[in-house]
Amino acid sequence: MEIKEMISLHEDFLEDFGFSLDQEIFHFIKKIPQGKQIIFFHHTQQPEVSYLEYHLGIRFDIVEVIINQFLPSSGDYQDRSITLVETVDSINKSIPRRFLVENELEINAVIKEAEHFLVKEGFKWLDEYSNPLNMERLFNDAADFSKVSQNFTYRSARGVTLSKLYNPAEYQNVKTFYLEKLEEKQETPFTLASFLNLLDYLDNL
Repeated sequence: MEIKEMISLHEDFLEDFGFSLDQEIFHFIKKIPQGKQIIFFHHTQQPEVSYLEYHLGIRFDIVEVIINQFLPSSGDYQDRSITLVETVDSINKSIPRRFLVENELEINAVIKEAEHFLVKEGFKWLDEYSNPLNMERLFNDAADFSKVSQNFTYRSARGVTLSKLYNPAEYQNVKTFYLEKLEEKQETPFTLASFLNLLDYLDNL
């Protein structure tokens, strides 16, 4: 079964929870005041079996518009970038990172398990981190980098921008922390310059 067919099997279920299928990118999207919640899929086809992964994402439009002015990215990345993306196993350790599908008869069981996860935990997770204060804390509290697995440059940019917008009292501390980490990692001069330009913009926001 093609990935498009698998995705379409979720359509009625997700529509009941306010998500609609974007026919161009085949992601399910639900608009929220800050941007959108996203449910999307990765399908890996091998000769004998295939694997299906579910990812949950949240996009804060204002954060993505700001950071993509300064970070190196392709022209349309700003429209596609997602502030936070997690695999289902990072939300519930008992759920596999990817589901093994050996034949089409197994697809319904996979869909049932995925939808059960969404009802019990997935939608709650999306709603929790659609709250800007919770999103900011996830990125910046104690700077636990295991909580947000992203390219460090983009993670730093999102973390400092979230702080400026939603926790300005801690902005200076957060800014100093990420700048020191980037210097420790010996990022390229271009990357550091891009981050400094972002900080200059945020300082004057």
